[in-house]
Amino acid sequence: MPHSPLEQVTVICVTYQSESIIDSLGVTLQAFPHVVIVDNGSSDATTARISQRIPHARLIARRDNIGFGAANNEAMARVRTPFALLLNPDSSIDPTNLAILLDTLDRHPDAAAVAPQSWRNDGKPQRSFRQAFYKIHGKKGRYEAAQATCCADWLHGSCLLLRTDTFKHVGGFDESFFLYYEDDDLCLRLQKAGHACLFEPRANARHVGASSSTDEARTRFLKSFHYARSRHIALDKYVGRHAGNLYLAKILAAALPAALLYAILLQPRYAIRWAAWGCAGMTSLVQRATGTARKVASRQFLP
Repeated sequence: MPHSPLEQVTVICVTYQSESIIDSLGVTLQAFPHVVIVDNGSSDATTARISQRIPHARLIARRDNIGFGAANNEAMARVRTPFALLLNPDSSIDPTNLAILLDTLDRHPDAAAVAPQSWRNDGKPQRSFRQAFYKIHGKKGRYEAAQATCCADWLHGSCLLLRTDTFKHVGGFDESFFLYYEDDDLCLRLQKAGHACLFEPRANARHVGASSSTDEARTRFLKSFHYARSRHIALDKYVGRHAGNLYLAKILAAALPAALLYAILLQPRYAIRWAAWGCAGMTSLVQRATGTARKVASRQFLP
């Protein structure tokens, strides 16, 4: 076994148009000896700044954007340490808090994943664990962190410590989720395989949020598009085809009038969101009608 706890962990980051936050990411990662970064086809200076500011990282610079889950899978295929820390480029954790997460997994050998309590820059806690998405009805209530280590259906993927072998055994992330719901799906599949997912309130991380890519109209459209696509896939997978069809019917019926209304009201952010949801609904409908097969969980880790 490595003498230093940090030697047991490979930190994985996926970047996309993240040039503006690479300096702060470099400060976070300087303490960690094993780092793999996958850049998903950034067109800005992200990869150049990574080479300058984080020279010890193994950088995989892709020409295309294959999605968050698929990029993490590509990085995980290169991990040789017993643990891997998935860390968003706009998140940070120090070695002391990572050691707490390692201790939690050591005390709970049946657990496959553990997440800390993440905090926003304004000092407010981020929702870092919850029940399964399909158990939530209506608006989410006020978030309160647990007072002790506990099991959860879902852990926030912005800072997540995993057992490498267990992650690979379940096939990694399901790559049909391009963006959003991939952490929901991973946690649910880990639990189905008999492994607990834990929230550890003794450990703390920071997550700026909405800082890992630009906030241009195109980016907002794509994020909203993939949110709706991923939610449909998740409903299909965990609730059933009827629930997926109902979701598609709702967004297709509402998307055009809502987008037009918000455009008339000069609220472009909401107009873009509804237009993206409508496009996502149409894409799902076409793929379902043509019988396009949905990709299943990645098998690249298995013999």
